[in-house]
Amino acid sequence: MQEVLDTNNIQAENRSDARKDKLESDAVWELIGSAEQIVVAKGKKVETFIPNEDVRDDVLNVVLGRSGSLRAPTVQIGNVFYVGYNDTIYSEPPFGNG
Repeated sequence: MQEVLDTNNIQAENRSDARKDKLESDAVWELIGSAEQIVVAKGKKVETFIPNEDVRDDVLNVVLGRSGSLRAPTVQIGNVFYVGYNDTIYSEPPFGNG
């Protein structure tokens, strides 16, 4: 993940270690619930959400890991959150040259 950020000259504003800084569902929603978009990668599947209370449970079901904490990696660029890893997401703008 860091290689993708470095290659595309993207600076992370905030960093945390999901193993040490566990965020439970209410804290996760407080963090991402007002985003413009949430892009979630899980394996080869990619889903995009426009967060609102109607999709809160659906979003939390895909962004929380088995431990009940926010999945890694999670990257915020502007008002968009990218959760999980998928080569396609990180090879397209704003990460890659697409």
